[in-house]
Amino acid sequence: MSDEERWFAHEYFPTLINEAESSAEDALTHIAEVATVLSPTVLRRIVNFSTPQVKADLLMIILRCLPTEVYSDFAPLQAVTNPTVT
Repeated sequence: MSDEERWFAHEYFPTLINEAESSAEDALTHIAEVATVLSPTVLRRIVNFSTPQVKADLLMIILRCLPTEVYSDFAPLQAVTNPTVT
């Protein structure tokens, strides 16, 4: 794994996740830019090298931008996105 790939996994994505709290749309744009610039193989290596929390947070950024109808029937996701569900 290259130094650049390690940087994405350990620096860029965690920083992007932290900034997503203030601007989820910007975070999604940056994720899309990374996904289009890097090859699928390199992106897969970066994501595989990321921590489970970073993987989950990136997924949540993407899912939050989808219409609710897309994931409304998926009970585990409801529990994650709606903390009042028990």
